[in-house]
Amino acid sequence: MSATASTPKRHPGQPPDREPGRLPSAAEVLNAVLAASREAALGSGQAAVADAVLRIAGALVGADQGTLGMVRDGEVITIAALIPPRQPVGSHFPVGFGVAGWVAATGQAAAIQDVRLDKRYVALPYPEVRSFVGVPLQTGGQLLGVLSLASWQPAAFAPDIADVLAPFAEQAALLLRRAATEQQLHERLTRLERDAREGLAERLHELKAPLHTAAGFLELVASEQAGPLNDQQRDFLQTAHKECQRLKGGLAELVDTSARAAQAPLQHELTVQAGELAATAVERHRGQALRRGVQLQLEVDPAARPVRVDEEAILQVLANFLQNALRYAPAGSEVVVSAAPDGQQTRFTVADSGPGIPEAELAAIFEPFEQGQRRERGAGEVGLGLAISRRIVDEHHGQIWAENRPTGGSRFCFALPTAS
Repeated sequence: MSATASTPKRHPGQPPDREPGRLPSAAEVLNAVLAASREAALGSGQAAVADAVLRIAGALVGADQGTLGMVRDGEVITIAALIPPRQPVGSHFPVGFGVAGWVAATGQAAAIQDVRLDKRYVALPYPEVRSFVGVPLQTGGQLLGVLSLASWQPAAFAPDIADVLAPFAEQAALLLRRAATEQQLHERLTRLERDAREGLAERLHELKAPLHTAAGFLELVASEQAGPLNDQQRDFLQTAHKECQRLKGGLAELVDTSARAAQAPLQHELTVQAGELAATAVERHRGQALRRGVQLQLEVDPAARPVRVDEEAILQVLANFLQNALRYAPAGSEVVVSAAPDGQQTRFTVADSGPGIPEAELAAIFEPFEQGQRRERGAGEVGLGLAISRRIVDEHHGQIWAENRPTGGSRFCFALPTAS
């Protein structure tokens, strides 16, 4: 568009009959400051405050166009704009570019009677502009941004308009900084609340492993596979088993109402033999395997090196893998837990002969709330176990993955750096 284009319409908030070059009175400036403060109190975030500041400033001086940009990382980023919207919110330019960039670079105001006579002005994206005023938004010695106002007429603003706007600009800077601080605080509190919910979900999920183990052994003893029982012993075991089932139901409800697992810190304290970790995991799940009619095998390569880990956290990963495998392994099949060297790492694997995992789901199976099409979700199962496992392995600087076996079934694997 050329500079001779037709004059655009004024924006709705602008006085239609403001005399060009007239200075706003002190009362008008004060009213503008108060109006900006009131709207900022009702705003939600820095962008809303910027919109209010720009609209009130534009009406105060009778501007046809305006932008408000924040200075960040050597650039001026537009966060609010008056019509016409040819410079969308989010556009940016380097500090020092154009008049607004000059204001950002120097911290000084600029009032231009005719931009065609000022080499600092860049005509794009508003070639219709004839007069311009740019005011720095700074408080406490810190420059936050630039308020830019323009008119389609030359000499639309008085030469000392920037001085008159200074109190308004200072208040605007305070409001913008406060809005940014409040927004950051709100985001931080939101993260803390989310992390608390997710940490609770993880802790609840971790309690499932010992509870399932205890219930499995109780059922095993009650079935007299470990020896005959008298009537009183059988009654006691049945009562204990019922209480375990009740605890499992209550725990499932709590897990269902929690968000997902994430941020609990790990303690990398112990150097543990890989075979000991695998053997402990197998021993804890032998009762569950017997109940399901599945053979649980342990294979440890003698060359497998020790790892420095949070022992219970890694046992939790193995428990999640084993519970997954035992839930879907056919009766009479084997589930194999192995530990073996893998370059500079030690690899742990839990392999089953179940239905396997569709190839399209392998990449997403470690995401929260994902269980895959082969998984029939039971009561209290919300797909947290594998997501927890990935988080634990990531914090140990390891890798975790799942794959299908050529002979059927799946392998769940993770590899950890060996201890120096």
